[in-house]
Amino acid sequence: MRMLLLTIVAVIVLAGGSLYAAYGQIDPCRALAVERARRAENDSGLPLGGIVEPITRLQTSQLSTGECARDLARSWGERLSHHLH
Repeated sequence: MRMLLLTIVAVIVLAGGSLYAAYGQIDPCRALAVERARRAENDSGLPLGGIVEPITRLQTSQLSTGECARDLARSWGERLSHHLH
């Protein structure tokens, strides 16, 4: 039982640390906003200078934490499949 609890805590700490390292955020909705802003800048090819992130934060603020986490995972999957093909 103790090992299971330690494993769960380790996974949570690892996930939170990974989000913070990648996005400077632990909140999945804010991380999703950063992800969307970065992808918009990369897709447009224009240096948008942080203009997009406040807009994406408005969009993600309407989502639940679960929806943000799902969309963030979906975005990672799309990016990963793009790099693998």
